[in-house]
Amino acid sequence: MLKFGVSKRDITPKMNMAIPGHFDKRFVNEILDPLYVKVMVFENDGHTACTVVCDAVSIARDDVLRIRRGIFEKCGIDEKNISVSATHTHTGGPVWDWYDAGEHNPIYINMLVDAAVVAASDAFENRVFAKIGFAKCEVEGISFIRRFKMKDGRYLTGVAGHPENAIEPVGTPDNSFVVGKVCDENGKLIAFISNFGVHLDMMGRLPNKGKISADYPGELARLIKEKFGDEVESVFFTGPCGNTNHVNVLKLPVNCTVDKDFPEINFHEKTALALFHALCELEENIELSDEAEVVAMREFLSAKLRRPTKEYVDTAERFLHGEDVIFEGHGIEEYNLQLRRQIAIATLDAYHNPINMIDVEVMTFKIGDAAFVMWPGEVFVEYGKAVREAFCDKNVIIAELSNGSFGSYLPTEEGLAQGGYEPTITGKITPEPKIGTDMVNSTIELLGKAF
Repeated sequence: MLKFGVSKRDITPKMNMAIPGHFDKRFVNEILDPLYVKVMVFENDGHTACTVVCDAVSIARDDVLRIRRGIFEKCGIDEKNISVSATHTHTGGPVWDWYDAGEHNPIYINMLVDAAVVAASDAFENRVFAKIGFAKCEVEGISFIRRFKMKDGRYLTGVAGHPENAIEPVGTPDNSFVVGKVCDENGKLIAFISNFGVHLDMMGRLPNKGKISADYPGELARLIKEKFGDEVESVFFTGPCGNTNHVNVLKLPVNCTVDKDFPEINFHEKTALALFHALCELEENIELSDEAEVVAMREFLSAKLRRPTKEYVDTAERFLHGEDVIFEGHGIEEYNLQLRRQIAIATLDAYHNPINMIDVEVMTFKIGDAAFVMWPGEVFVEYGKAVREAFCDKNVIIAELSNGSFGSYLPTEEGLAQGGYEPTITGKITPEPKIGTDMVNSTIELLGKAF
């Protein structure tokens, strides 16, 4: 029979700590809502899987390994059966050092690691016999492709303030919304699990600059507790959303009742409310089972790192020596001085990096009829859609920025050829997009064995 435990710990940063996620360095001046690390433990027939989800922009690989080691030492859960994911909130604590714009604060990181281990220990100790079930639907009108084909032949992210020059978005979003419901053996509700893919950058712009928030997953958790009780936990996994956000730049017609009923609410509230309405509709018909099989598998893949062109390297060196130059021909000509500086430093870092290959971890959990997929990086939606299509009869939860990150977006081969912001080299470690196809193939193979 299935046993399940869930727990959380507060990881809200202190005042004046750095907030990573934008191109400038922001500092905490107000807490809009608390941040948490949430942990679930699934066990059946001697097989145990553990998921850790942090309200953070990302979690470094070394910190993932520290969390895994701490959970193993505390609970005895095999480290290869522990996943650690970030929701990718752009209004979280200092977990990421990105040149002038971020910070990996050891005091905060130590607190986060300790909190994750304690939460896992509590979840492990709190395990009860449980029933679980999953369902899925499409939620439209809250996620939009943010890359556009322009009239001048370029491909831009956000159309640089000129929507009249955009022809069309490049692709379609993944509107898949997956919901899991967990009750104890007597039918008492314990937790909801959910998964959707749209960028968590709704709360970090002015006038919210400097304010801490879990963004729309935090608001979703508040709505769930308001309706179902304060003891019911909400654990949200951010799906692939490297090329999406919440802005309907071209005013495309969408089917979203929240737009009609609540036209004045903030984006994060609108997104949470749309997902909450869908969750409430789904949960009434979810069939629960106490015989959910637990299977955890993983595979390590080798990814080749990208190298900047000689033209990019020359431009970067000239810029850092004081020349007002631009990076031409890749859709980023209109970047400001601050962002050009970040890209220039990243270009030289990538150029001088002695490492040519990195290991990439692909992890999958089978929990009953649901598949949990954990990938690193900010992943384009096309990769997630390929896995969902291969397992269209299953409930597939895909969590990006899991088990560390290679510090960049993972575009498709086509996206790389088009250029623009996401395909730009923005750090020392930027893998070739072929790893995305390899991750999809590996995932399909692992889940094929599990099911």
